[in-house]
Amino acid sequence: MPIRITLGFTLIGLGLIAAGLAGLRLPAGDRIAAALTLVVGGGVGVITLAIGANVVDDFEESTGYENVFLLASALGLGATLASIALLRRRSGDRAPSEGPRPSEG
Repeated sequence: MPIRITLGFTLIGLGLIAAGLAGLRLPAGDRIAAALTLVVGGGVGVITLAIGANVVDDFEESTGYENVFLLASALGLGATLASIALLRRRSGDRAPSEGPRPSEG
């Protein structure tokens, strides 16, 4: 397997690990939200693959598709990490042991 493909799969795996760890830090009722970070990362990756594959077809480069896969993986990881940051900010970065916040009012 070419090194670019190996690195791409490694980046995808890192995104999965990061989302899993982020989910563990969320309260029990909010943990499913961590899966949405993977949806965002996957969406960015698929869009990158679609655009990149179209561009590579125009240049006929032998490693072009490998480069596109690596780029899509990197952008997907970046989107997943950004989504995790937004999720943590939204949740107030509460630890699971803190439980739900008392309602105001």
